[in-house]
Amino acid sequence: MKKAIGILTMLILLSPSATTGAAKKKKMDKYEHWLKEEIALLITKEEKAEFMKLKTDEEKDRFIEVFWARRDPSPGTKENDFKDIWYERLEYVNKTFTRGSKKSWHSDMGRVHMFFGPPSQTTAQAPKTRTEPMGGTQQEPASQIWIYQPMPDLGLTTSFRVIFREYQYGYDMNHQTSQSIRRALEIFPKVVIFNPEIKGLPRYRFSLDADSFEGKLINEFITTGKEFKDISLEWKPIFTRASNGDSYIFFLIQIDPQELDRKKFKEMTFFGKIKGEGEAEEDFLQSIKTRKDTKSKLFAVFGLAVKPSKSILYLGARGNDKKTYSLLKSDLDVPNFWNDELGTSSLILSHEVVTASKEESEDEFNPFRVGQFKATPRWGNIFEPSEFLNVLFHIYNAKLVNDTTSLKVEYFIETEEVTYKLNPQEIKEKVEAGKTIVGGTQVPLSSLKPGNYMLKIKITDMNANKSVEREAGFIVE
Repeated sequence: MKKAIGILTMLILLSPSATTGAAKKKKMDKYEHWLKEEIALLITKEEKAEFMKLKTDEEKDRFIEVFWARRDPSPGTKENDFKDIWYERLEYVNKTFTRGSKKSWHSDMGRVHMFFGPPSQTTAQAPKTRTEPMGGTQQEPASQIWIYQPMPDLGLTTSFRVIFREYQYGYDMNHQTSQSIRRALEIFPKVVIFNPEIKGLPRYRFSLDADSFEGKLINEFITTGKEFKDISLEWKPIFTRASNGDSYIFFLIQIDPQELDRKKFKEMTFFGKIKGEGEAEEDFLQSIKTRKDTKSKLFAVFGLAVKPSKSILYLGARGNDKKTYSLLKSDLDVPNFWNDELGTSSLILSHEVVTASKEESEDEFNPFRVGQFKATPRWGNIFEPSEFLNVLFHIYNAKLVNDTTSLKVEYFIETEEVTYKLNPQEIKEKVEAGKTIVGGTQVPLSSLKPGNYMLKIKITDMNANKSVEREAGFIVE
């Protein structure tokens, strides 16, 4: 991160002022203009090849957002100082360094300005006639010298000069320009990729307004540690893998209004903070429509992406009446699904599973959508004997041999007295590296007596000779 800060500081100090940070795009084809005129100096060969394969506007928009996120010195915020500075420079260069057929950043001066910014000092020399030792004269063209302060992140550890000679179509770099300067111009596009690990759409961190009702409650709660339980509620977490090293945590919440006015809880606001290790923390504020769970209780689900770590949850909940709220504190262990170890998401148990619609399949924030299937949530995993127990889960980091998985999934239903072993499954799929594998099965409950049960699964990766187990309790009434 020190490199990112160093480059960013250099950009800010050397950038001219501008009224806008966005370049105007041509109406004919904004994507072609973006590729050829806006970021041609920045994009790598691999990125360009990937972009050229894209077909839809949605795919291209997604690529562009990821492109800038990888070059964002502060990826946790929506502001991108590097992007703003880049477009400020581009606007300046387009207006200033255009002469003849060499326009804007296509010229040597334009390219140097795009990468190094405006010089701290300039000098100019008029054309002059030089007398040769053997007789005759030599006409030397006009020149400009740009002087810069050190840029150590680009390998330029002392102040340096860039000399331009005037030719027919503007000023070109002197052919005697040092290799260190040429090398700095060559490596700049890769040096400013501050976040090479970002592959998917970036996630921007939300912050509670400290002066808001919710912000004041949470800050006071963190300071005092005093819980409030005006609203009776219970919650359970569901964990799945997000993108870019994050994990999703979804909260299943059951609300018991008891003697309170149920109308005030048709929509509830959940807010708070998850404080992880070090300085990692995530704020959240979400208004959720509740739905009927039982005759007397309500049910709600919300979630967010967080960094994996052992954390502390400060959870607030209120209805439309700000006078009635609850504040709860709890330890929270957010698992890491990005450590290359065989793992699974939390198990989803449901009495009903259907095929998800296309829109639902594209909904990234739905813990009950697993692959092409969508489960109907129910608090407490309570089933009737006439129903089926459906279990769904994701499998992460399976080892591939010839691009193919080799997984064995075993299912067990346990009580204190007996263990039932169900039919195992084998999953052999040809998949891309890093892709999530979907697992699951359906179990009739008609043969089980009323009581408490534990569903256990054991997944064995035959390619890696490793296993992982997961369990979830359920009740048959």
